[in-house]
Parts: sequence; structure tokens; C-alpha cells
Amino acid sequence: MLRMNDFAYTRARTWEEALSLYEPGAVYVAGGTDILPNVKHRLVKPARVIGIAGIPGGIELGEALVIGATTSLQSIADSEIVRRLLPPLAQAAGLVAGPQIRNMGTLGGNVLLDTRCLYLNQTEGWRTALGYCLKAEGSWCHVVGGPKTCVAAQSSDTVPVLLALDARLRLLGPSGRRELGIRDLYLFNGMDHLAIEKGELLTEIVVPRPAAGFVGSYQKLRTRDSIDFPQLGLAIVAELREATLAALTIVVGAANPQPKPVRGLESFVGQPLSTANIEAIADLVYKQTRPQGSVHGSEAWRRQMARVLARRGLAALGG
Repeated sequence: MLRMNDFAYTRARTWEEALSLYEPGAVYVAGGTDILPNVKHRLVKPARVIGIAGIPGGIELGEALVIGATTSLQSIADSEIVRRLLPPLAQAAGLVAGPQIRNMGTLGGNVLLDTRCLYLNQTEGWRTALGYCLKAEGSWCHVVGGPKTCVAAQSSDTVPVLLALDARLRLLGPSGRRELGIRDLYLFNGMDHLAIEKGELLTEIVVPRPAAGFVGSYQKLRTRDSIDFPQLGLAIVAELREATLAALTIVVGAANPQPKPVRGLESFVGQPLSTANIEAIADLVYKQTRPQGSVHGSEAWRRQMARVLARRGLAALGG
């Protein structure tokens, strides 16, 4: 049996109260589907746990779609507004783990998900036998074979879609309120991959309304059809006007500490979504996808599957 360390627990009813309770060594917990297993594995040893699950979430549509950070992933997957307006976001939320976890897990937690690695997300005894790793207790990355770089992967399903949609994050922290583009949140550093302050809270995710002709898809690679984290995730959003690409964005996730937008897609804008162009775009995705060995599946296979997922996702856009 895995046991958690002793800690104090306080339940916050508002974001302001949660922030006032923060102290060094404290963690915020909403659904707890990721952080509590990490506490059991002794990857996190909090002195205080601040519960924020009771702070209302919800989905509101105005000039933009605003989703409260404590909104459950299942609520997003089931939302008629999200499914109608932003189908790839509903699709990605519905592919997270299984129904029990989606009902507990929140969008905010998925956005701020800690990086994961085969050599990290194990029991304390397993890590001790290995000699630990660079991110937890040790001084050596077993993936790259060196002491300087941690390549634990950002393995959220919703993040590639939110990046492709150019979402913005509303934050509350010791320095007050601010708004941050989600593209500026992630750093290429598996040990410290979030550009936020200590104690800062994610309160809302703001997604711009899509333009006319919006289409999109999310493709997930995993060994089993439920529970598993992605071995690779691929978000595609586009604007189609009479079968011609008016805009195209592709983001690859679960390959590195930082989700990666594919470069060079502007050359396909104004062109038809033809079989030849689909193959050319899929080749571009393949060339720019360089998975690290921090998650299950060989790097070469996952890279080849980036091409396959791109081909599938693009073909789905045109019906």
C-alpha cells in the first residue's frame, strides 16, 4: 500500500481564499487525479494541501468561450456548446484516461499537468533501486544519459488543442491578476516547465470564438483505448473555404517537455486540402517531430505515427 506523508488540509471556497492560504510547501488540489498519485509516490511531499474543488467552474459563451479551471473534463466533453463550437477540445477532453478520472479531473489540472517520465512516475522504492533521476532526488537523466537536461514529457490531451486555438489563461497570484497566452506557459525544461509564479492559481481558460469555416480534430496515440496517457497527441485546427485552406495550425504533444507547433504550414494556406497536400503536410509533421524516450513506445515508432495521425486528422477535416 502506498501511503501519503502527513499534511494539513484546508478547503478554500474562493480563489482569493485559496491564495491567502498558500505558503511554501503547499499545493493546490482540485480533482487530484495526477498530484495525489505523485504524493503517494513521494514525488511531492506537501506540508499543506489546499482544496479548490469547491470553487465553482462552468462554461460561458460570450465574445469568447470562458471555461472555469475547476470544470471537470467530462463536463467539457459533454458540453453542447463546446461540442458545437470547438469539437476538437471536446474530443480531447473525452479521450483523457477513463470516465472516473474525467469526472474528477479538471481542465485547469490538465493544463498545469506536471511532466511525466518512465524513470520518474514510479514508486519511491523503484526510484531508489534505479538510483533516482535528475527531476527527483538524483543528478542524472536516464533518457538522455546526462546530468544537465530533463526531458520529461508534457502529456496533457487538452493542451495541444488549446495551443492550436490560441487560448489565454487568467491567473491569480501574489502579484495580482494577469492574463497569459498559453503558448507562453510552457518551457523546454522537464524539471520546471511552467512560466508561472509560486502559488499562482489558474482561474479561467479563455478560448477565442472560431472563425467561419472552422474545422479541427485531435488524434491520440496510446497503447490502450482508455486510461493511458498519450504516447503522442496531435491537434489540428483549420479554416476551410470551399475545400481550400484559409488557415492551418498543428501542434504536437507528449513528445517533449514543451508542446510543439509545426512550422512552415503557411505555405499550404490558399491551397486545396487534396491528397497530395495532406501527404506533404504529414511529411512536414514527421520531420519536425522528435519524441524523447520519456514515455512508452520507441521514439522511431512514435515519430512515424506522427505522420499517420496527421494524415488521419487532415483527412477527417474534409469529411
